[in-house]
Amino acid sequence: MKTKTMANWPVLLCVFGFFAASSLMAAEPPQPLAIGETYGCTYKEGKDFSDKMKARDYMVAQMDKAGLQKFPGYHLTQIRGMAPVDTLWMDVFPDLATYGASSDAWDASGIGAGVQERFDAVEDCTSGLSTLRVIHQQDDDGSDDPGLVIMLACHFNRGSGPQQVDDLVSHMGGVMAGIGADAPGFAFLRTPITGNRDFPDLFLGSVFENMSHWTRYVEQLYTTEAGSQMRNHINMVADCSISMWRSQQVVTPDQE
Repeated sequence: MKTKTMANWPVLLCVFGFFAASSLMAAEPPQPLAIGETYGCTYKEGKDFSDKMKARDYMVAQMDKAGLQKFPGYHLTQIRGMAPVDTLWMDVFPDLATYGASSDAWDASGIGAGVQERFDAVEDCTSGLSTLRVIHQQDDDGSDDPGLVIMLACHFNRGSGPQQVDDLVSHMGGVMAGIGADAPGFAFLRTPITGNRDFPDLFLGSVFENMSHWTRYVEQLYTTEAGSQMRNHINMVADCSISMWRSQQVVTPDQE
């Protein structure tokens, strides 16, 4: 969703979209960091998802006419929680250089104003950028329609900071791998590039088939020693709030 309304803070992801595009992010550093461009939005009175998809259709048609490359786009609708937006849109790019080239091509095409007008008629949005990093992925994961996304929006506790993140992510990935089929199909870390001092320091996202899948996972976190240790580790590093989102892919990437 290329409405150029860049604001001070990127909103809740995630998620997560990286789903079908997760192969772009699977490599460990020092490989290039994948980039998420996010749009957190609130519907205007009388508008809904169907209106947004009409704007999406217009955008895609204009991109095709202009010869612009499309990257994976995902739409999330909040179903539980207190995130300050109704929806989240995320476009996923394999690295910063690709994002920069895509953004420049978009600006040069001249289609931005018309596309933005369509989306602005439906929602009020803020946008931002984040780096994306895989925590865990099931071998058979790859659905374009992951269903349920659980998002933890986290602020570092006093005495904690980025230096604790690598150890936390490694610990979480190991525990999820040990849980097996009840673990998330996909889990990721989103670290904001843009933001302000009140915005979360990081987001931890997990993707599930449905609510039953998530509740089986939560049971593992509360009834096993490994799950309890992982929860304690997260709580030691950061103070997090939880929200739940329904997700679907809304932009199909061009094939190379």
